[in-house]
Formats: sequence, structure tokens, C-alpha cells
Amino acid sequence: MKLRSKAPILRAWEGEGHMTTDAALSPEGKPLLIVQGKGPVERAEAYVLGYEITEATDEELEQLREGGYAIPYMGT
Repeated sequence: MKLRSKAPILRAWEGEGHMTTDAALSPEGKPLLIVQGKGPVERAEAYVLGYEITEATDEELEQLREGGYAIPYMGT
């Protein structure tokens, strides 16, 4: 999936991410967002950093919901 951040601290960052349920990263088995170059991103961190989804599959959007992420999908 493709993401961007509008948080001033990230200076209009854009990048890619994916979801995982790897037990080493997510002991509860909930889908966890992994951002390229940054690593795992918790739900609260994603909110504070103002992440938005610009491109994602239906499966990725479902995994975000299952993981409890409230990241808006802005489309392309």
C-alpha cells in the first residue's frame, strides 16, 4: 500500500507499507502496519503522524480495520 503523512514533523512524507500478523511482531495476532524504512507502526502512532492511505487493495484495507487502524483512505 502507499501512504503519506501530513504531520509537519514528517514534512509531507510519502512511502510504502504492508500489513503483517507475524507473531514476532504482533504477539496478539492482530494485523500490524509495517512502514518501509520505519518499521512497525502502532495505531496511536499512525494517528499522531497523520498517515493517510493513497493506494491499497481491498484486502489491505480490511487488515487495517481488523488491526484497529483509523487511517483514512484518500484514494489516488
